[in-house]
Amino acid sequence: MRKKLAVLAGVCMLGLCVGCGQQADGAAQGYEISEADVSETENDGAEADGEGGLSGGDALPDEAGGLADEAGAAGAAETEADSADVQPPAADDWDRAGLDSGEPFPPVKEKTGLEIPKNGRRLTEEELAEYTEWIQDFSNYGFLLSDWENPAEIDLYQVFYSSAGVGRPGTDEEKRAHLARWNYAEIETDFGAIDKAAVDALLLEKVGFTYDGLVAKGSRGMKDWYYAETDSFCSESGDTNYCRFVCVDGVLNEDGTIVTLQFDGDDWVRTCEVKVSVESGHRRFLCNHIAEGWIRDTETFSETHMEERSDCLIEASVFENLNMDADTSAVENAYVLGDWGKITKEALQGIWYYHPKDVGDSEEYDVVLQFDGDKAVVYYPEVEFYGDTYYEWDVVDRSSRGLCPELAIYWRGTKEGELAWYILGISEERDYFWCNGEVFYKQ
Repeated sequence: MRKKLAVLAGVCMLGLCVGCGQQADGAAQGYEISEADVSETENDGAEADGEGGLSGGDALPDEAGGLADEAGAAGAAETEADSADVQPPAADDWDRAGLDSGEPFPPVKEKTGLEIPKNGRRLTEEELAEYTEWIQDFSNYGFLLSDWENPAEIDLYQVFYSSAGVGRPGTDEEKRAHLARWNYAEIETDFGAIDKAAVDALLLEKVGFTYDGLVAKGSRGMKDWYYAETDSFCSESGDTNYCRFVCVDGVLNEDGTIVTLQFDGDDWVRTCEVKVSVESGHRRFLCNHIAEGWIRDTETFSETHMEERSDCLIEASVFENLNMDADTSAVENAYVLGDWGKITKEALQGIWYYHPKDVGDSEEYDVVLQFDGDKAVVYYPEVEFYGDTYYEWDVVDRSSRGLCPELAIYWRGTKEGELAWYILGISEERDYFWCNGEVFYKQ
């Protein structure tokens, strides 16, 4: 999925959390697109659905929950099943949270729709339209941007990337801490903060667990965004991971307590199937299965970008025989400063390759930089650079300000709004250089 570069500028500072941003540990990366004209997040999200009663066969909360219109409620009532008193799932119990409901996950049906559970029913058009509106809320759509069978597998960076409707402007203290952590000279894009208490409240509402509860269950959490001194999560980001989903099908189980929904999105998540608990008028995500999209279909993505690489100025053999043999363990996961005086244009001549290790094999995240004299070539599909253009470039000495050198690529044709990496060091053998948490290997 592609997004406009004007918007991506606000994101690259956080690494590969761009587009339907799929590298969650983005803040650990050391590069950015320096551009200030970034669109602000337009929607802070709506308030969560209120509690309300449910008829046994209703897929939506009734008027007490404020979500179903009379026509939808009437249509649902015609086919409702016998109701049973069911207690809402406890936040500290995986089974009671619906994760071990005993119901098989219904298979995706390409043309005939979702399989209707025994004694269940299909949702009405009115109900599908209401679920389309519901999922668009900033507090909801992020749960569909990762494939998960239990809440500990949710990509929380995707959920909270656009603040999930619970963010606030960052304080001066938080801004200073952010700049110091990532060795940035200034904040270039939208900066926001989310109090950990707000994160806990939203997660409890949406999946039944606090942040620490998910981490204890195995979630990697959002460690790169967390600042203990303010007990908050801070990042520079925008709304570039926003995907507009449409609910195209849905079925309700016999008890009227679990609805299975099929959503169509964009290229990153074309089709997904999500289970939602609707007990006692409250919606809670139970699991999400991405059936189709570049996030799942690496082969389709690779084929697409092989075609786009046909005009690439970098030799195809580079991509076919990548060299990552250098021992970079000393700098991969720590903030290590090298000799900045050795980071020069002469030292960077040649071809360099980087790929984040925790995003699988998808070539979407490949970055290849080729420097030949004063000419630079950039292959970086995630932000729509396909290595088909020569750019001017330079290494900017920022040591007078106590800052590491900036690798600046002037893709606009001017020296404003450059594509930039902030390099912390280069190896003695010049076989790799590193930013913060990001290593480029010499090819």
